[in-house]
Amino acid sequence: MSPTDTGKDTGEHFSRLRHYFARSERNYELMLGGAKHFGYHPTGRKVSEREAQNLLHDLVIERLGLSAGDRVLDAGCGQGVVASDLARKTGCQIDGITVLDFEVPKAQARAKAAGVSARTRFQLMDYSATSFDDATFDAAYTTETLSHSPDIRQTLREIHRVLKPGGRVAFFEYSIADTKAFTAREWTLFERVARGSAMVGLHEFRNDRFHEVMEAAGFHDVQTENITANMLPSLQRLQRFALLPYYLATWPFGRQEQNPNRSAAVIYHAMARKGLVRYNIFSARK
Repeated sequence: MSPTDTGKDTGEHFSRLRHYFARSERNYELMLGGAKHFGYHPTGRKVSEREAQNLLHDLVIERLGLSAGDRVLDAGCGQGVVASDLARKTGCQIDGITVLDFEVPKAQARAKAAGVSARTRFQLMDYSATSFDDATFDAAYTTETLSHSPDIRQTLREIHRVLKPGGRVAFFEYSIADTKAFTAREWTLFERVARGSAMVGLHEFRNDRFHEVMEAAGFHDVQTENITANMLPSLQRLQRFALLPYYLATWPFGRQEQNPNRSAAVIYHAMARKGLVRYNIFSARK
């Protein structure tokens, strides 16, 4: 593939990504308060979705060992929900980047409302090709954004580059089973939802093997935690809301690609219960 072809493909991907999130933005605001990630539900204790999101933010802090004075990269910051909460709780400095222009002012407004504008900065930037200097950050994290990368390996190399020696990462991301573990219909449905939500990088996230991709990018001490059971209550809640609209929107012609959020809530919930889709924390050091 020529450089021109690569640029064209990347531009088309960003266009699809923008289209997907522009259509979905209101749903995220209504269902998740503007967040674009699931929550963490402790074993044996029932919590609200908002509390579950806060508990997931606490896990980001814990896995990264954040404290005041750390400079942190939020790679794919969305509306700044996680960044604002982390800055408020730890006093760290956070740079949030996104390829979606409409997210930047929303993130800035959220940080201002939370009183952390001085400790946060949000910019339009591709996490696979940032303008940051080498060894800028003490830590970096993602919350369900790496699956949208058109080149996961390049994205990981770039995050590795901008980390200081010994810098920490924590990626809260999905992974999937080997293709042969899916039935033909399951794989067709999975692919339709992945295309509709511009999750072109998800194929690189294979259960029990993503540590190899991270190690190839230069990370070491890679740890994988399967927290699917703690995420499922969030997904189950969305599935209950989405079930009837999903069938009305997709039956009988299979329009899952045109209705990716409803479809993901229903289809991925079933696949997660079967172990075909997992939710993980991938942590490591440079």
